[in-house]
Amino acid sequence: MTRTTLSVLLATAVAATAAGAAIAAPQSGAARPKIDTNNDGVIDRTEAAAHPRLAASFDQLDKNRDGKLDASERPHRMGHGHRGHGGGMERIVKADTDGDGRISRSEASSLRFINEKFADIDSNRDGYIVRSELTRYHERMRPQHEAERAKRAEERFAAADLNKDGKLSRVEVSEKMPRLEKSFAFMDEDRDGFLTRADLAPRHR
Repeated sequence: MTRTTLSVLLATAVAATAAGAAIAAPQSGAARPKIDTNNDGVIDRTEAAAHPRLAASFDQLDKNRDGKLDASERPHRMGHGHRGHGGGMERIVKADTDGDGRISRSEASSLRFINEKFADIDSNRDGYIVRSELTRYHERMRPQHEAERAKRAEERFAAADLNKDGKLSRVEVSEKMPRLEKSFAFMDEDRDGFLTRADLAPRHR
């Protein structure tokens, strides 16, 4: 092989490698999909369902079991492998010890939610769980989860409505729903000094 031929081959290889890296690299300027679509400051199950990684770890992140994720419960890096709060895609990938892209029954033992619901999630009964099965499971369970969330919301509202007039004053919110107190004025759109059930209902797109 001549020196000229060798140089041409090396140049071609370098160019091919650079091109492959450019294709594989994520576009830094690409906009990330918005999760809190109704801009209410929290993420409910409906919004999370559009993001499989977040949906897969929703129950683990929802520490107070209110059916939504506030700022303190959200992963620090949504959309880039959930970190913190002990859940998400990072844990699922770590559990996949043989690296085959599936979670077996034995591998699921380290993932509480998946382990408990393994049979329900494993829709084709092949003994493995893949990402699409997790997504379908959350979609299938969404009506039940929304009904449970509505029930819990009604129970909290009733407990906070100390004088049973069907609305919450700032004092009642401060005493029974302190985490909501800072959002009181924003949610009280009609400026009547009270929050009704309608004011507290999730705003869907």
